[in-house]
Amino acid sequence: MKDLILDSSYVPEFQEITAYIEEPGRGLWQDFNGYVQESFKASPKIMYSICSGKPGWNVKYQVSSKALCTLYPEKDGFIALVVITLDLVPIIEAMDGDFEREVMEMVLSSKPFNGTKWLMIKVDREAVLNNVKQLLQMKHQTKRKKP
Repeated sequence: MKDLILDSSYVPEFQEITAYIEEPGRGLWQDFNGYVQESFKASPKIMYSICSGKPGWNVKYQVSSKALCTLYPEKDGFIALVVITLDLVPIIEAMDGDFEREVMEMVLSSKPFNGTKWLMIKVDREAVLNNVKQLLQMKHQTKRKKP
């Protein structure tokens, strides 16, 4: 039997992706997707990636045709890709006590790329989920302030 996420010949429905993720990861997935859809008025777009870093079906969210985040479902949870601009890094650093150790380490250790940092955050518990939500809010607020 082929793995639902890796099988490029079958396009899964959003509900199938949700069912693919086992608890407690499924609850985090549902919480996060609901949050993004409600807070940013964004709809999930199911896409297939052939990227060697994380191949398979993923869920992308955009706001005003700009990428907000990409979610990579896994059996035990999911990875959230959040791209932040370098101007957010010192702000996040100053909030050290508000972020989980592994999230802060990722922000600090990620190599800059074209004025951004690409954060692949494993969401495996509620505290990390809340950090990802916080990063999205910061990213969105920064975009709205720019001319």
